[in-house]
Amino acid sequence: MMLNLFADDWRLVLSMVLALVIGWNIRIPVFKMAILKNFVDKPNKRSSHTGCVPNIGGIVVFLAFLCSFLLFARFSVVPEFQYVILGAVLIFLIGIYDDLLEISPRKKVKGEMLGILVLIVGGGFYLDTLHGFLGLYEISPWVGVPLTFVGLLGLINAINLIDGIDGLCSGMVLMDCLFFGLWFFGCGQIEYALLCGVLSASILPFFFINLFGKRSKMFMGDSGALMVGFLLGVLAIKFCETDLYAQGICKVDAAPGVVFCVLAIPVLDTLRLFAARWMRGDSPFAPDKRHLHHKLLTIYGGIHRKATFTILMLNLIFIVLGIVGRNWSNEVLIVSSVLLFSGVFYVINRLARQKAEKVNR
Repeated sequence: MMLNLFADDWRLVLSMVLALVIGWNIRIPVFKMAILKNFVDKPNKRSSHTGCVPNIGGIVVFLAFLCSFLLFARFSVVPEFQYVILGAVLIFLIGIYDDLLEISPRKKVKGEMLGILVLIVGGGFYLDTLHGFLGLYEISPWVGVPLTFVGLLGLINAINLIDGIDGLCSGMVLMDCLFFGLWFFGCGQIEYALLCGVLSASILPFFFINLFGKRSKMFMGDSGALMVGFLLGVLAIKFCETDLYAQGICKVDAAPGVVFCVLAIPVLDTLRLFAARWMRGDSPFAPDKRHLHHKLLTIYGGIHRKATFTILMLNLIFIVLGIVGRNWSNEVLIVSSVLLFSGVFYVINRLARQKAEKVNR
């Protein structure tokens, strides 16, 4: 670790540059290895792509993030980072195992749970305040630990489930990381700003090859989606640990509400799907083509870029809502997010049905 060689600002910049350089330069070797070893995703009835595409792009993100973060982060300043990294590695390994051998959802969830437990038990990392949500401020570990566990597990799978079209998962995590990173930097929490910056820089090369790549196109796979979902959850929880008495840019009265806004699209879309599947008597993890991005693909005639950028713009609107309402009550901010998502989904779903009916005719 480079503890005292650079000032914080330079350390942040250099860590991002290194992650960007590593990610950009290893993308082609990883692609060639995937083709050589036949590590590819073959299209099926649920696929929205044609042809066999390498599905281990998460390796690009993982190696770029790990190398740069281990080199530049100050683990002595933030001791829980060692457990963040260990948890991320465990979840990445279960993800790559699933990408290569297709394990059952139950085994995959068990691996995710292990990574989360390492963070909570080893790092003592869990929610201890709800900022007045439902009248609760400081909460005991008996409440904070299970709440953190369930929240992280849900978010990891929500991020994984939106990884269905080009650039969506990586683009959304990139936007959310930039939001958290700018806030952490403005509040002087440099180490967490560095985590955000390194993760953003690691995702950026993959985002471009996934969305715009032709010959070297790759999918992130579970290895990437699960890992970045875990790290995004860590950032969300840290944001909720905001000092209630902070001033200026750091003053956020409704931290849980802001986090809900930032993560609203994957969380609410997943909850909607799980509820719909349960009402039909199906497993919550039963695959289908009822996601928000599938609706937009129908509207745009299967064009991934249009669907991706539409959802990313919606994500930006939710982030702005969180910023504007950061000092509202948590309940008002969360209800506003749910109503906004419900209205947006109603319109998109109706347009998708009309387009499908028109095509069928």
